[in-house]
Amino acid sequence: MNKTLNSKIVYLILFLITSILIPNQYLNKFENILFKTNEHKHSSIIKADTILYIKEAEKIRTDVIGGKNFLESGGSYKFSFLYPRIIYFFNKIVNKNEIMISDNKIGFKNYKLFIYFQIFFFCLSLIFLYKSISKILKKRLSIIIFSVLFFNPLIFQWHLAFLTESLFLSLLIFSISLLLNSRNSLHFFLLGILIGIMYSLRTIAFLYPLIFIIYLLFLKININKKIFYILSLVSGMVIILFLIGAHNYSRANVFYFTPMQSKVDLNTYIEPEILIKSKNFTGFEAREYLYKRYQKILNDNNFDLTKESEKVLFLNEIRSDSINLISENKLIFFKIILKSYFHSMLLNPTQVYFAAKYRVWIDYKNSSDHKFWLKIRFVITPIFFSLFLFGLILSLRTINFQFNTFLLFSILYFFFTSCWLSNTRYFIPSAMFMSVYLSLALDKIYELLAKKKLN
Repeated sequence: MNKTLNSKIVYLILFLITSILIPNQYLNKFENILFKTNEHKHSSIIKADTILYIKEAEKIRTDVIGGKNFLESGGSYKFSFLYPRIIYFFNKIVNKNEIMISDNKIGFKNYKLFIYFQIFFFCLSLIFLYKSISKILKKRLSIIIFSVLFFNPLIFQWHLAFLTESLFLSLLIFSISLLLNSRNSLHFFLLGILIGIMYSLRTIAFLYPLIFIIYLLFLKININKKIFYILSLVSGMVIILFLIGAHNYSRANVFYFTPMQSKVDLNTYIEPEILIKSKNFTGFEAREYLYKRYQKILNDNNFDLTKESEKVLFLNEIRSDSINLISENKLIFFKIILKSYFHSMLLNPTQVYFAAKYRVWIDYKNSSDHKFWLKIRFVITPIFFSLFLFGLILSLRTINFQFNTFLLFSILYFFFTSCWLSNTRYFIPSAMFMSVYLSLALDKIYELLAKKKLN
């Protein structure tokens, strides 16, 4: 048996262990641990936003059973558009349309299958990526990029979480592969569709086409082609936005395609902090102040919140007031988000694991687990960023200018659009793109070690 075959077998074994055994151990450990959120008990693996997605999927299920058209089913567009519908169809096909919320408990059978599907889908995206980048980079480096993206615990942990970052990351990788293989307007139209689907999972993808447009502007093709490609890209995404808007119009007689949650993010995460620092409010006083402001908006405009169209207008007013408060306290706002940006960069390879172990974040913060892993995180973070910077320098000679620009702007885009929320989870898309540069650094280190061994 030759050396190449031996290395392939070893690699395949590692791949299978990571794909099957690690998820299986995680699921077996936590699948029978129940938490309680408000009135509902649920598996510790199913938390936070996923609970909201299941509740919305259950509403879609009951609406359809009650005789509503699928396009008219469900509640108002509050958060991710696609995740609840993925749950609905998965439950209908795999679980024979069983009730997901009953007896004060949220239950979703066969979610293990979906977690394994997430891993499979991510692997498929990496295979497509490997085939694309191996055409412009050397084979060894392409294999390292594949390996780093798959085995990196910062990324892999999210495939174990039910419907959070995994599908979004996979679609991001598919978008890179499609970009590198795009040769005509149809390809860029499909790319726009893909970005639109990403938007239906997470709204931070809304302005992501700008990064692809920057890439196109640097391509050495004639101006007419650039214009056609850009129009095709934008058209593809607009179709998805239109479908979301049309669904809302069919259901509630109001056309909109941005979720309600996105309209109050500033109010939820930033305004209380500004009020605490600018007016010396306590947390309770800040919430009471904001509540009175809500009431004033309602009274001044006579909004009827039972009507979805007026609720959208009400939330738009809240967002406008949030922007006004921020503009009046620019320095405080800058200090708040600067702290949030720095915190989001503190790498956390165990976030999913401890989210399943502890019921609430404060319990984890006060635990010995947090103290131990915080030290580890302070070690791995500078190592990761050092390797990234080393790889970035190497990329100037290894990766063509257009693709390098795309990678760098993608890192910055996802960092600035989502990391102001301070959650280390939202740094993962940036960390994924940074992994390409990390791979360059590891490839160079391997090369240097191999030369030293030969000498």
